[in-house]
Amino acid sequence: MRPLDLYEKDSSKRITIYFEGKALEAYDGEKLPVALLANRIYWITTSLQGRKRGAFTFGPLPVVVNGVKNMNGRKTVVRNGMRIERQNYGEFQEVVEIDENKETVQEVVDVAVIGGGMAGIGAVLELQEHLTVAIIEERGWLGGAMSLKGITQEGFEGSPGEVINELTSKFNENVKVFKGTISLGVFDEGEYFLVPAVKKGQLIEIMAKKVILATGAVENILLFENNDFPGVFRLDFALEVMNKWGVAPGRKVAIVGRRPERIIPELEKWGIEYVVVPNPKRVEGEEWVERLIDMNNNVYEVDAVIMSDYRIPDINPVTQAGGKLTFKWGYYVPVIDEQNRIREGIYVAGSATGIKPHYANYLEGRLVGAYILKEFNYKSTPAVYREKLEKYEPEALPPLHVDFKAMDLKDVQICGCDVDLKKVDDVVKQGITDLQIVKRLTHLAMGFCQGRFCLFNGAILVSQRTGKEMSTIDLPVARPPLKNVRVKALAKEE
Repeated sequence: MRPLDLYEKDSSKRITIYFEGKALEAYDGEKLPVALLANRIYWITTSLQGRKRGAFTFGPLPVVVNGVKNMNGRKTVVRNGMRIERQNYGEFQEVVEIDENKETVQEVVDVAVIGGGMAGIGAVLELQEHLTVAIIEERGWLGGAMSLKGITQEGFEGSPGEVINELTSKFNENVKVFKGTISLGVFDEGEYFLVPAVKKGQLIEIMAKKVILATGAVENILLFENNDFPGVFRLDFALEVMNKWGVAPGRKVAIVGRRPERIIPELEKWGIEYVVVPNPKRVEGEEWVERLIDMNNNVYEVDAVIMSDYRIPDINPVTQAGGKLTFKWGYYVPVIDEQNRIREGIYVAGSATGIKPHYANYLEGRLVGAYILKEFNYKSTPAVYREKLEKYEPEALPPLHVDFKAMDLKDVQICGCDVDLKKVDDVVKQGITDLQIVKRLTHLAMGFCQGRFCLFNGAILVSQRTGKEMSTIDLPVARPPLKNVRVKALAKEE
């Protein structure tokens, strides 16, 4: 086995790849970062500031593949004989490419569901008997955050994978599933909504009478020195490498953040040694994490760090679609009416409305589906789902205090696009507290994700430095399209 494999892989799929000229064992179909991680290679790219970076925190991942520069490492699947080299950010821009030579696919449905997590699955199951539905999921599989878990989840019987497979096997002929497909937003088009999406370079135009945003939540990024260093993992990435790919993030890991219980059962399942460090200050190492130092200068010899904190709703699709935000439970959530609508025809379900367990998200998906059935004059029972949901109050996020004096802010990355905390803090200390202006001056939230992981921390910084209540700080509206797009025109062969 490779150094970080958790079990023996299928030998019939064993291949050889080359990283920086060195032959490595890999398995056909693996993602490039996973194959490198299994061989204990964490450092893959270098930022414009010269910072070593891996694949599992944030920021782009450009690599050279078979001599071709600016390949997106996160989307690269290994093939036998593939040669990979490190590359710095340079002119790399993470974009969604549309190939003009591929015919545009057009679909007309009653309801488009954006997000294939438990809320999206619940909505589809509620709607499919009477209405046509398209469900769009960016990952290559359905189930959202629950699909990454290896432990049975409250409200369901069986493993997460078994539950998801059982539910999605019930989809009928009225359902069109688009996995590995990136939604670019929601746009008004007469009596319909246009939901453009891209899959493997092909543009898909979905026309729908109603839209459900079931886009879930994102992990809160913790602020400490070298929080972008190779070997630092966002929790969702750590879960994916373990439970989807059978690779350990490290052999002895440090858990940082206010919710260590979110990852501890998963580590214990795989027998991975861990230590909980509630007050991280700095990580250090040569090519990957070798030690973590806390605020009391205690040193922990570890080979990986997992950020296990709270989640926050992914509100970019909401604001792009015309929704407004309010500050509740310690984070920003969409303003919705009594039927979970942000405006006529557009609904929100799941953790995008407030952080809840997976089963509650599933119920809320069914609830929104029931509301839509009523809109189409079909019999439905939303009151049943509302009653069940009453026991699930959204999770509250306690205020986060950043100890500015204890850290070198230039070494703390607030945004994966090479934006350090000092750059943003310097602007805020000049009296500029409008995040839209802060964004323009620092390039905070100007990258591929449009601030999904950094704007919340930007608001925390403004609040802490100025004393302004978080509820009075407006987040910039996500600009359309939701992802940067580039049209690729290739000459057709004669």
